[in-house]
Amino acid sequence: MIESWGRIPKVTQSSIAVSWPHDPLPLTRLSMLPYGQGRSYGDSCLNDQNLLLMSGSLNRLISFDDTTGVLNCEAGCTFDQILQFSVPRGWFLPVTPGTKFVSVAGAIANDVHGKNHHSAGNFGNHVHRFELLRSTGERLLCSMTENSDLFRATIGGLGLTGLITWAEFNLKKIATSRIAQDSTRFQNLKEFFELSKELEHSHEFSVAWIDCLASGHHLGRGHFLAGNWAGSGGEARAGAGLRSSADWSADSRGESRDFAVHPTKQGTIPLDFPSFALNSLSIQAFNFAY
Repeated sequence: MIESWGRIPKVTQSSIAVSWPHDPLPLTRLSMLPYGQGRSYGDSCLNDQNLLLMSGSLNRLISFDDTTGVLNCEAGCTFDQILQFSVPRGWFLPVTPGTKFVSVAGAIANDVHGKNHHSAGNFGNHVHRFELLRSTGERLLCSMTENSDLFRATIGGLGLTGLITWAEFNLKKIATSRIAQDSTRFQNLKEFFELSKELEHSHEFSVAWIDCLASGHHLGRGHFLAGNWAGSGGEARAGAGLRSSADWSADSRGESRDFAVHPTKQGTIPLDFPSFALNSLSIQAFNFAY
């Protein structure tokens, strides 16, 4: 069964793989929806009683300019695949969500954002152009100057405008694969807003973890994390530590000034916990410990 990231709702649908960018779309009376890696929440990547176009086989890198950082790749390439190629060469994705297991087309369709949203915007801000295969069989080159209405509608369009076959976008030059990080506790929302105002202007990355069950004077307490690429000139405050860029996004691990990418060791939980395991008492205990 093909599911979304949250594994709900459960729907019945057919699927067909798209193996090459020049493949025509199937002749069918069913509605068609592109499907990448299935990391979307809710049902936005599902097509109940209809057809999914599986784009995972469109996973070839086409070209890369190591002077400008412009990458052209097929739309089914994952961020993980791109990072394995780009990080050893000193380049990183301009924007990445909390998982590296998303496809380029999925990132465009959902216009994903990352921990540098306040400084870099969404992924769509860095896309130059892409080819869009329409249900009519028409292939359109879309950019800000060519088929611009479809270009804008496809970025954040959840796959409803057609199948992206390839895309071109900019990578970001990095001096190291490490991030210099500040981690600051705040006791309430007032302190959070003060920290946010101070650190967001001086740090490329920022994210906060908030205890939503705290009350009274501690309403909105949590941790504020802010960081810059190590060696970028925007060093973190005294006491900050170096963290892999993996901790911010895509698990691309390496030592300072080292662009090696190491595989991530992952454990699995082979069962679903009963729903009652997630309750106010267990969440309060976790939040307190954190």
